[in-house]
Amino acid sequence: MSTAIEKPDETLSTVQPFEFSKEFTKQLKDLDLLKTVAHIKEHGYAVMDADVSEEFNNKLRETCIKLAQETEGGAKGYSAAILLGRDPVFEEVVLNPRIQAMVEVMCGKGALLSQLIASIRPKGAPEIGLHADQNWTPAPFPIHNQIFTLCWACDEYTEEGGCTKVIPKSHLKRRHPLPEEIAAQKGPIPVECPPGSLVMWDGSIWHSNYPRNIKGERVVIHITFSRLALRTVECYDHLDEKWLEGKPEELAIMLGRDDFLGHKDFSKGGAGGEVEKLVKTFTRARSKKVNRPSDQQRMVGSSL
Repeated sequence: MSTAIEKPDETLSTVQPFEFSKEFTKQLKDLDLLKTVAHIKEHGYAVMDADVSEEFNNKLRETCIKLAQETEGGAKGYSAAILLGRDPVFEEVVLNPRIQAMVEVMCGKGALLSQLIASIRPKGAPEIGLHADQNWTPAPFPIHNQIFTLCWACDEYTEEGGCTKVIPKSHLKRRHPLPEEIAAQKGPIPVECPPGSLVMWDGSIWHSNYPRNIKGERVVIHITFSRLALRTVECYDHLDEKWLEGKPEELAIMLGRDDFLGHKDFSKGGAGGEVEKLVKTFTRARSKKVNRPSDQQRMVGSSL
Protein backbone atom coordinates (compact mmCIF):
# COMPACT_ATOMS: atom_id res chain seq x y z
CA MET A 1 0.00 0.00 0.00
CA SER A 2 1.43 3.37 -0.99
CA THR A 3 2.34 5.94 1.62
CA ALA A 4 0.13 9.04 1.65
CA ILE A 5 1.73 12.30 0.61
CA GLU A 6 1.89 14.55 3.66
CA LYS A 7 2.11 17.82 1.74
CA PRO A 8 0.53 17.33 -1.69
CA ASP A 9 0.69 21.05 -2.44
CA GLU A 10 4.51 20.93 -2.30
CA THR A 11 4.64 17.80 -4.45
CA LEU A 12 2.01 18.58 -7.08
CA SER A 13 2.18 22.35 -7.43
CA THR A 14 4.22 23.91 -10.24
CA VAL A 15 6.78 26.65 -9.76
CA GLN A 16 6.03 29.43 -12.22
CA PRO A 17 8.67 30.91 -14.55
CA PHE A 18 11.22 33.09 -12.76
CA GLU A 19 9.98 32.07 -9.31
CA PHE A 20 12.99 30.97 -7.27
CA SER A 21 13.63 29.68 -3.79
CA LYS A 22 15.62 31.82 -1.36
CA GLU A 23 18.52 29.41 -1.70
CA PHE A 24 18.57 29.57 -5.51
CA THR A 25 18.15 33.35 -5.49
CA LYS A 26 21.23 33.57 -3.25
CA GLN A 27 23.10 31.30 -5.66
CA LEU A 28 22.21 33.58 -8.57
CA LYS A 29 23.30 36.61 -6.56
CA ASP A 30 26.61 34.98 -5.61
CA LEU A 31 27.24 34.26 -9.30
CA ASP A 32 26.33 37.86 -10.18
CA LEU A 33 23.50 36.68 -12.44
CA LEU A 34 20.47 38.59 -11.17
CA LYS A 35 20.75 41.28 -13.86
CA THR A 36 21.27 38.57 -16.49
CA VAL A 37 18.10 36.80 -15.37
CA ALA A 38 16.13 40.06 -15.42
CA HIS A 39 17.37 40.85 -18.93
CA ILE A 40 16.49 37.47 -20.44
CA LYS A 41 13.08 37.59 -18.78
CA GLU A 42 12.27 40.99 -20.30
CA HIS A 43 14.06 40.81 -23.65
CA GLY A 44 14.31 37.05 -24.35
CA TYR A 45 18.11 37.03 -24.57
CA ALA A 46 21.13 37.98 -22.48
CA VAL A 47 24.93 37.97 -22.45
CA MET A 48 27.23 36.88 -19.64
CA ASP A 49 30.91 36.24 -19.15
CA ALA A 50 31.84 32.56 -18.93
CA ASP A 51 34.30 33.44 -16.16
CA VAL A 52 37.16 31.42 -17.64
CA SER A 53 40.76 32.27 -18.46
CA GLU A 54 41.92 33.36 -21.90
CA GLU A 55 44.03 30.19 -21.96
CA PHE A 56 40.94 28.01 -21.43
CA ASN A 57 38.99 29.84 -24.14
CA ASN A 58 41.87 29.42 -26.61
CA LYS A 59 42.13 25.71 -25.80
CA LEU A 60 38.41 25.35 -26.39
CA ARG A 61 38.69 27.07 -29.75
CA GLU A 62 41.60 24.92 -30.88
CA THR A 63 39.81 21.74 -29.82
CA CYS A 64 36.71 22.65 -31.84
CA ILE A 65 38.79 23.32 -34.94
CA LYS A 66 40.61 20.01 -34.53
CA LEU A 67 37.44 17.96 -34.06
CA ALA A 68 35.74 19.63 -37.02
CA GLN A 69 38.31 17.89 -39.21
CA GLU A 70 36.82 14.55 -38.13
CA THR A 71 33.46 15.47 -39.65
CA GLU A 72 32.75 13.92 -43.04
CA GLY A 73 31.26 15.44 -46.17
CA GLY A 74 30.54 19.09 -46.83
CA ALA A 75 30.55 20.00 -43.12
CA LYS A 76 34.18 18.87 -42.69
CA GLY A 77 36.14 21.69 -41.12
CA TYR A 78 33.00 23.68 -40.34
CA SER A 79 31.08 21.60 -37.79
CA ALA A 80 31.86 19.26 -34.89
CA ALA A 81 28.88 17.49 -33.30
CA ILE A 82 28.18 15.41 -30.18
CA LEU A 83 31.14 16.98 -28.37
CA LEU A 84 30.65 15.64 -24.84
CA GLY A 85 33.07 12.74 -24.35
CA ARG A 86 35.26 13.65 -27.31
CA ASP A 87 37.57 15.81 -25.17
CA PRO A 88 37.56 16.48 -21.39
CA VAL A 89 37.36 20.23 -22.01
CA PHE A 90 33.67 19.90 -22.90
CA GLU A 91 32.85 18.51 -19.47
CA GLU A 92 34.12 21.78 -18.05
CA VAL A 93 31.91 23.66 -20.50
CA VAL A 94 28.61 22.00 -19.57
CA LEU A 95 29.49 22.01 -15.85
CA ASN A 96 30.36 25.71 -15.83
CA PRO A 97 28.58 27.05 -12.70
CA ARG A 98 27.14 30.07 -14.49
CA ILE A 99 25.79 27.91 -17.30
CA GLN A 100 24.30 25.42 -14.86
CA ALA A 101 22.54 28.18 -12.95
CA MET A 102 21.04 29.75 -16.07
CA VAL A 103 19.92 26.34 -17.33
CA GLU A 104 17.94 25.86 -14.12
CA VAL A 105 16.45 29.34 -14.52
CA MET A 106 15.29 28.65 -18.06
CA CYS A 107 14.52 24.90 -18.08
CA GLY A 108 14.05 23.97 -14.43
CA LYS A 109 15.72 21.26 -12.41
CA GLY A 110 16.82 18.07 -14.16
CA ALA A 111 17.20 19.71 -17.57
CA LEU A 112 18.75 17.58 -20.30
CA LEU A 113 21.70 18.34 -22.54
CA SER A 114 20.09 18.29 -25.98
CA GLN A 115 22.96 19.37 -28.20
CA LEU A 116 26.62 20.32 -27.91
CA ILE A 117 28.02 21.27 -31.29
CA ALA A 118 30.67 23.64 -32.64
CA SER A 119 30.33 25.76 -35.76
CA ILE A 120 33.23 27.35 -37.62
CA ARG A 121 32.12 30.10 -39.98
CA PRO A 122 34.60 31.60 -42.48
CA LYS A 123 34.32 34.81 -44.47
CA GLY A 124 31.27 34.66 -46.71
CA ALA A 125 29.23 32.41 -44.42
CA PRO A 126 25.57 33.40 -45.00
CA GLU A 127 22.65 34.11 -42.72
CA ILE A 128 20.66 31.01 -41.72
CA GLY A 129 17.22 32.65 -41.54
CA LEU A 130 15.01 33.95 -38.74
CA HIS A 131 13.53 31.28 -36.47
CA ALA A 132 12.69 30.26 -32.89
CA ASP A 133 14.55 27.29 -31.41
CA GLN A 134 11.42 25.52 -30.18
CA ASN A 135 11.07 24.11 -33.67
CA TRP A 136 9.23 20.97 -32.61
CA THR A 137 6.85 22.73 -30.24
CA PRO A 138 3.54 23.78 -31.84
CA ALA A 139 2.40 27.35 -31.25
CA PRO A 140 1.30 28.89 -29.00
CA PHE A 141 4.41 28.04 -27.01
CA PRO A 142 3.94 27.07 -23.35
CA ILE A 143 4.44 29.65 -20.61
CA HIS A 144 7.26 27.48 -19.30
CA ASN A 145 10.27 27.72 -21.61
CA GLN A 146 11.13 24.38 -23.25
CA ILE A 147 14.51 24.98 -24.92
CA PHE A 148 17.47 27.07 -23.77
CA THR A 149 20.38 27.88 -26.06
CA LEU A 150 23.77 29.32 -25.18
CA CYS A 151 26.46 30.24 -27.69
CA TRP A 152 29.98 30.23 -26.30
CA ALA A 153 31.82 32.81 -28.38
CA CYS A 154 35.42 31.65 -28.73
CA ASP A 155 36.04 34.71 -30.92
CA GLU A 156 34.88 38.30 -30.75
CA TYR A 157 31.21 38.61 -31.63
CA THR A 158 30.55 41.51 -34.02
CA GLU A 159 27.93 42.26 -36.66
CA GLU A 160 30.55 42.33 -39.41
CA GLY A 161 32.00 39.08 -38.07
CA GLY A 162 28.68 37.23 -38.24
CA CYS A 163 27.34 37.47 -34.69
CA THR A 164 23.85 36.46 -33.59
CA LYS A 165 20.95 38.80 -34.35
CA VAL A 166 17.86 38.85 -32.16
CA ILE A 167 14.52 40.63 -32.22
CA PRO A 168 14.13 41.71 -28.58
CA LYS A 169 10.84 40.81 -26.87
CA SER A 170 9.70 38.66 -29.79
CA HIS A 171 9.64 35.78 -27.28
CA LEU A 172 6.49 37.34 -25.83
CA LYS A 173 4.58 36.40 -29.01
CA ARG A 174 5.05 32.69 -28.10
CA ARG A 175 4.96 31.50 -31.68
CA HIS A 176 7.11 30.91 -34.75
CA PRO A 177 7.70 33.86 -37.10
CA LEU A 178 5.46 33.91 -40.17
CA PRO A 179 7.02 33.80 -43.67
CA GLU A 180 6.43 37.52 -44.18
CA GLU A 181 7.99 38.26 -40.78
CA ILE A 182 11.01 36.15 -41.66
CA ALA A 183 11.44 38.18 -44.84
CA ALA A 184 10.87 41.57 -43.19
CA GLN A 185 13.01 41.00 -40.07
CA LYS A 186 11.76 44.12 -38.31
CA GLY A 187 13.74 45.35 -35.30
CA PRO A 188 16.78 43.01 -35.15
CA ILE A 189 19.88 43.99 -33.20
CA PRO A 190 23.39 42.47 -33.23
CA VAL A 191 24.50 40.78 -30.01
CA GLU A 192 28.14 41.86 -29.79
CA CYS A 193 30.54 40.69 -27.08
CA PRO A 194 34.19 39.77 -26.44
CA PRO A 195 35.69 36.25 -26.64
CA GLY A 196 34.78 34.03 -23.70
CA SER A 197 31.25 35.38 -23.53
CA LEU A 198 28.01 33.41 -23.55
CA VAL A 199 25.15 34.72 -25.66
CA MET A 200 21.92 33.02 -24.58
CA TRP A 201 18.24 33.09 -25.40
CA ASP A 202 15.02 31.28 -24.66
CA GLY A 203 13.25 28.94 -27.06
CA SER A 204 10.69 31.49 -28.21
CA ILE A 205 12.78 34.47 -29.32
CA TRP A 206 13.19 35.10 -33.03
CA HIS A 207 16.84 35.14 -33.99
CA SER A 208 19.32 34.46 -36.76
CA ASN A 209 22.86 35.59 -37.55
CA TYR A 210 24.58 38.19 -39.67
CA PRO A 211 26.66 37.10 -42.69
CA ARG A 212 30.39 37.03 -41.97
CA ASN A 213 32.13 39.72 -44.01
CA ILE A 214 35.63 39.70 -42.52
CA LYS A 215 38.62 37.40 -42.83
CA GLY A 216 39.29 34.58 -40.40
CA GLU A 217 36.96 32.14 -38.70
CA ARG A 218 34.25 32.58 -36.07
CA VAL A 219 34.29 29.59 -33.72
CA VAL A 220 31.21 29.11 -31.55
CA ILE A 221 29.99 26.26 -29.34
CA HIS A 222 26.21 25.88 -29.40
CA ILE A 223 24.90 24.49 -26.12
CA THR A 224 21.24 23.52 -25.94
CA PHE A 225 19.31 22.22 -22.94
CA SER A 226 15.69 21.08 -22.80
CA ARG A 227 13.21 20.30 -20.04
CA LEU A 228 13.26 16.73 -18.78
CA ALA A 229 9.71 15.93 -19.95
CA LEU A 230 8.39 14.22 -23.09
CA ARG A 231 10.75 11.27 -23.07
CA THR A 232 9.33 7.79 -23.51
CA VAL A 233 8.69 5.70 -20.39
CA GLU A 234 9.87 2.54 -22.15
CA CYS A 235 12.92 2.10 -24.40
CA TYR A 236 12.56 0.06 -27.59
CA ASP A 237 16.12 0.34 -28.89
CA HIS A 238 16.32 -3.46 -28.92
CA LEU A 239 13.90 -3.50 -31.86
CA ASP A 240 16.40 -3.00 -34.66
CA GLU A 241 16.04 -2.17 -38.35
CA LYS A 242 15.81 -5.85 -39.21
CA TRP A 243 12.75 -6.16 -36.94
CA LEU A 244 11.15 -3.21 -38.76
CA GLU A 245 11.68 -4.66 -42.23
CA GLY A 246 8.40 -5.19 -44.05
CA LYS A 247 6.36 -3.63 -41.24
CA PRO A 248 4.08 -0.55 -41.59
CA GLU A 249 5.80 2.85 -41.62
CA GLU A 250 3.76 3.90 -38.59
CA LEU A 251 5.82 1.56 -36.39
CA ALA A 252 9.07 3.29 -37.37
CA ILE A 253 7.45 6.67 -36.73
CA MET A 254 6.18 5.79 -33.24
CA LEU A 255 9.60 4.40 -32.31
CA GLY A 256 11.30 7.64 -33.35
CA ARG A 257 13.21 6.02 -36.21
CA ASP A 258 11.80 8.38 -38.84
CA ASP A 259 12.97 11.67 -37.30
CA PHE A 260 16.44 13.12 -36.78
CA LEU A 261 16.27 13.53 -33.00
CA GLY A 262 18.65 11.41 -30.94
CA HIS A 263 21.24 10.84 -33.67
CA LYS A 264 24.55 9.36 -32.52
CA ASP A 265 27.04 9.69 -35.39
CA PHE A 266 29.19 12.79 -34.85
CA SER A 267 30.94 12.27 -38.18
CA LYS A 268 27.78 13.30 -40.06
CA GLY A 269 27.45 16.78 -38.54
CA GLY A 270 24.62 18.54 -36.71
CA ALA A 271 21.64 16.64 -38.10
CA GLY A 272 23.46 13.34 -38.37
CA GLY A 273 23.39 13.70 -42.15
CA GLU A 274 19.64 13.01 -42.08
CA VAL A 275 18.42 16.01 -44.06
CA GLU A 276 15.14 14.41 -45.14
CA LYS A 277 14.41 13.28 -41.58
CA LEU A 278 15.24 16.76 -40.30
CA VAL A 279 12.53 18.30 -42.46
CA LYS A 280 10.03 15.58 -41.54
CA THR A 281 10.63 16.35 -37.86
CA PHE A 282 10.05 20.09 -38.26
CA THR A 283 6.93 19.48 -40.33
CA ARG A 284 5.31 16.86 -38.12
CA ALA A 285 6.00 18.92 -35.00
CA ARG A 286 3.73 21.59 -36.43
CA SER A 287 1.11 18.94 -37.31
CA LYS A 288 1.52 19.62 -41.00
CA LYS A 289 1.51 17.20 -43.92
CA VAL A 290 4.99 15.93 -44.81
CA ASN A 291 5.98 17.40 -48.17
CA ARG A 292 7.33 15.60 -51.20
CA PRO A 293 11.15 15.13 -51.25
CA SER A 294 11.57 18.00 -53.73
CA ASP A 295 9.66 20.33 -51.42
CA GLN A 296 11.70 19.12 -48.45
CA GLN A 297 14.95 20.07 -50.11
CA ARG A 298 13.67 23.62 -50.65
CA MET A 299 12.68 23.83 -46.98
CA VAL A 300 16.12 22.66 -45.86
CA GLY A 301 17.76 25.40 -47.88
CA SER A 302 15.89 28.01 -45.88
CA SER A 303 16.31 26.45 -42.44
CA LEU A 304 19.94 25.31 -42.20
